[in-house]
Amino acid sequence: MATQDLELIAKKFPEYMQRVEKNYKRNFILLAFDTAFFTFSTSLLSQDTVLPAFLSNLTDNLVLIGLIPAIFNLGYFLPQIISAFITQNTPKRKGYILFIAIAERVGILFIAISAQMSGVLPDKFVIPFFLISFAVYASTFGLIMPAYSDFISKAIYKKRGLYFGVNQVLGGMIGFFASIVTARILETSNFPFNFRLLFWISFSASFISPILIANFKETEFPIQPSKKNVRAFTKHIIQVIRGNANLRNYIFTRQLIGLAAMGFSFYAIYTIKSYDLPLSTLGIYTMIIIISQSLSGVLWGYIGDKFGYKKVMVLSTVFLLLQGIIALTIHHPSGMLAISITIGSVYSAMYICHPNLIFEIAPPEETSLFIGLSNSLIAPIIGTAPILAGAIVDNLGYTQLFITISVAAIAAFVLAVFVFVEPRKFELDPAQK
Repeated sequence: MATQDLELIAKKFPEYMQRVEKNYKRNFILLAFDTAFFTFSTSLLSQDTVLPAFLSNLTDNLVLIGLIPAIFNLGYFLPQIISAFITQNTPKRKGYILFIAIAERVGILFIAISAQMSGVLPDKFVIPFFLISFAVYASTFGLIMPAYSDFISKAIYKKRGLYFGVNQVLGGMIGFFASIVTARILETSNFPFNFRLLFWISFSASFISPILIANFKETEFPIQPSKKNVRAFTKHIIQVIRGNANLRNYIFTRQLIGLAAMGFSFYAIYTIKSYDLPLSTLGIYTMIIIISQSLSGVLWGYIGDKFGYKKVMVLSTVFLLLQGIIALTIHHPSGMLAISITIGSVYSAMYICHPNLIFEIAPPEETSLFIGLSNSLIAPIIGTAPILAGAIVDNLGYTQLFITISVAAIAAFVLAVFVFVEPRKFELDPAQK
């Protein structure tokens, strides 16, 4: 099943498509390996397992621990509309992508420094420095995504599901190795030396990615939206939101999915503390998440290419509901193993379906805007959900958290199935979306 944005580009700009086709294999390989190697670095900084465990050694405040996924989600999603504004009417994206990729390493460096400070300076200084450092890392991660996604939407003009599936497999292989490294270091070293070593390895490995980005081949897109000042850009955003009901329904659905995912950083902590498990168990959970993410990515890519990415999103809501049910009914460490599988599956589902659904909803010349706009509107819910989760646990307990997650997952399922419309059902004219 062909996607509408690709059909439109091929119909209007056949010469452009011919030039893109020449660089297809090169960019496919470079993009896939860029994602894979960066996965190794980010796996050592997992916001679901490693970083909450690091912070839990500095504080017992669950709201502070809940700030980790909140900072990541807000930092990742919220600045994307700023990135879309900066890169509007920019003929090429590669230079901007490379600049932000290098800046991203500064955040990782500061995270490593925060671990170096632990045990040397008082925790009241280390904690805010670590959180600020993580915010720098998350923000640069977010600033790069609209341009990076736009580059993918143009360079990978066919078999996008296969591309994202390959990314998941390569990332899974390298991430699997990273999880072994994580488990080994956490098991054989004491705090804070174990986390210092993890974070410095992550910082060193992160420099492979900019080298790969520098070798991307980019073809300038034939048309660009007119350059707008802040006022005109804001007015255009309002017009886009008002005029595109399916985009609004998609954003509502993703917000509920983000709410249902608010327990990701708490499942492992809950299991370790409830059953008095060793800290090295985090490496096992991380390993399962990565393997699940890798293997399920191949399936999601096939389903998306063949049947549409809406079905992938619907299935992700089912897995989120399963998490809540498992947490409520299985009172054994094995429950976390099953939850880790669903976490990995949801991660890969969102990684694959989110950009591809936006590619199909957006006019080709405004892909960056639609990516940045959708992510920035999703950000407030996804960003504050983990803080809400921490507050629920502190005041009501884990059972109420798991019930809340289940209710949010059911609501997301209803919207995904009955309200959001498969973009491939629309005609070729993007204005009809």
